[in-house]
Amino acid sequence: MIKITSYHHITLPIIALSCVAFIYPFAPLSAAEDMASEPIETATPSLSDDPALPSLREILCGPAPAWPELKPMEGDQTELQSDQADMSDKNITTFTGKVVIQKTDTQLEADKARYFHGTDDIEAEGNVRLYTQDVLLKGTEATFNMNKEVGKISNATYQTKGDSSGTADSINIIDPSRIELENASYTTCVGEDPDWIMRASTLRLNNETRQGHATHSVLRFMGVPFFYFPYLRFPIGDARLSGFLFPNIGNSDKSGVEVILPYYWNIAPNRDATITPWYMDKRGSAMIMTEFRYLNPENSGQLEFDYMDKDDVYGDNRERIHWKHQSTTTEGWASSVNYNRVHDNDHYVDFGRQLNNKRPTNLERRGSLSYNATNWSVQGQVQSYQALSGSAPYERLPQFTFTSQLPQHDNELYPGIKAETVHFYRNDSSVQGDRLHLLPYLSLPLSNEAMYLTPKLSWFYTQYKLTNTSSSQSEYMSVDAPIFSLDSGIFLERNFNIGDSAYLQTLEPQLVYVHTPYRDQNRLPVFDSGISSFGINDTTRENRFSGADRIEDADRLTALITTRFINDEDGSEKLLARIGQQFYFDDRDVVLPGASIETQHQSAIIAEVISRPTANWYVASDGRWDPELKDYTDGNLRIEYADTKLEIKMNYRYQKDTLETNEGLLSWQLTPRWKIKTRKLYDIRYHRDQETEYSLRYDSCCWGLSLTTKDTFINTSEPYDKSIYLELELKGLSSIGAGISPSR
Repeated sequence: MIKITSYHHITLPIIALSCVAFIYPFAPLSAAEDMASEPIETATPSLSDDPALPSLREILCGPAPAWPELKPMEGDQTELQSDQADMSDKNITTFTGKVVIQKTDTQLEADKARYFHGTDDIEAEGNVRLYTQDVLLKGTEATFNMNKEVGKISNATYQTKGDSSGTADSINIIDPSRIELENASYTTCVGEDPDWIMRASTLRLNNETRQGHATHSVLRFMGVPFFYFPYLRFPIGDARLSGFLFPNIGNSDKSGVEVILPYYWNIAPNRDATITPWYMDKRGSAMIMTEFRYLNPENSGQLEFDYMDKDDVYGDNRERIHWKHQSTTTEGWASSVNYNRVHDNDHYVDFGRQLNNKRPTNLERRGSLSYNATNWSVQGQVQSYQALSGSAPYERLPQFTFTSQLPQHDNELYPGIKAETVHFYRNDSSVQGDRLHLLPYLSLPLSNEAMYLTPKLSWFYTQYKLTNTSSSQSEYMSVDAPIFSLDSGIFLERNFNIGDSAYLQTLEPQLVYVHTPYRDQNRLPVFDSGISSFGINDTTRENRFSGADRIEDADRLTALITTRFINDEDGSEKLLARIGQQFYFDDRDVVLPGASIETQHQSAIIAEVISRPTANWYVASDGRWDPELKDYTDGNLRIEYADTKLEIKMNYRYQKDTLETNEGLLSWQLTPRWKIKTRKLYDIRYHRDQETEYSLRYDSCCWGLSLTTKDTFINTSEPYDKSIYLELELKGLSSIGAGISPSR
């Protein structure tokens, strides 16, 4: 064997060839999702996260083709190997017999190769194979120019690492960034007779612009052609590109035949828009839905505007505006905008299922500007609402808040203050006006490794200047009260073993005492205050009222005890359990208007248990027991199991006299090809199915077929929205689906 090592500048342009793996006509669909916040679940997830076990694709398609392991190369080093070398011509060297040429991560193999010294050309013939880390090219002959990095492979086939493959009469390497394939095909199926294949007379791929072009392309499934594209432009890899997305065609009783055809506009790397005509036959018009998104170094946001010129069903124009904006600067300034408006109150009732399934009672309109310094922060905002049902909350026009942010150190006094001034307005005859609220405080956090004790003294002060007052109210009113709290806790722990496993158990008792003297507040208005129930995660709350219109007359003790079981080997928390209760030493005379004085001496007992006994199981439960009613007032139970083939979820929710539901989900990979999924939400209180979904999926190596039925409860007059969806997925290309929904 002859082995020659040289340092000629030979950079084979194979990186551009790897773009062949991303030929799919509706790639703008993935482009539109590029800036989306939610990830997309893959259609064929691995049956196991263990790399030693085969993936679902390997089970269905067989093992991936063997790939040579290229040995490391240094710098521009090029290594040539062959059985024989003929150097009789001073301008040409001919290599024959197992010719191997390698440079960095590229390797060329052939039966015969000739190297032209004057022009840096290589001619290879006979079983030509060209490898990179991601793609394998085969052909009968090939030519390359080492200097210009251009060439051609004739009678070519290509195979990407484990996924796509195809053929071409020839692959022309125009430059290191551009290639052209003549009479090319593309598929992700294996075998000589693929279930689906796309053929094009010409494919042009530009790795620099990340765009591809195809002419006269035909898509076939099971030998039947069902899509033809005279000209097609598509992105390469994850690049975004303007173009039409998959249409959605359906039918509904309210709107008749519906056709939705989104168009994605890639304006710039940091800006894009989606323009979606939504034609509804019975409404006699199309709604134009637009979404514009921007992402700049110091600000980001999205603007949505939907408009229908004339709705024959409703009898008027329909429109919706939503603008969300956030900005930050290095100087500490930040701003945000959240603006919403609809033309009519029925907009979300008619179109809500297509608009994130939201049917709000009020639409917020808010703008804020804040500044964060080292030791303090200040924020100003205006906030109003559009009421869709009932009365809207009070508007804040405007509101200013100030908060101190001094560094806190253990065993040292820690002062702070929270301040707010706000003007409350509502377009009716109710009381409104200005409110000033101050909450200065001084705490002393004492702690060591085993315990902590934090006494804290606060002063609650609220002052009003009111208009539209009642006979019992005056223009100027105020309330003030001192608040004393003492938060304490101890950390205990022990080591123990269960079988061969070592664990650490903690025991963390906590006591929180709060005392605030009574202040008569019956004449004060209520602009934004409500009752906050005692919860497992807010044991240190000093005021059971939210907002600043009420200060609790507190003389109570909160007791909470927590235990954790932690695995010594990996530090995972196998079990968390905690239980707590509040004890009242006096009646709570301060209440909201219309409420009665609270005289009970103890709160409900709240408890929570979270456990991960194994990697497959997750159990979480919480509940609230009222000792006076001697009954549960609310609770939740969640059980989950997941392994490589089976996923089970069960949720139970209960709120006394309000809500009681069961929800179950089963997803079972019966075989590598068949999968079933069912989910049901049952309303125990009203004895009806709230939502039911059944799905059956079949997977082959390179395509999948899903059938899904779904029933969703709407209301008593129009009980259920029934829909059925059939989706065909050509893996590595995209999905083609149709949904029939007789009642949306």
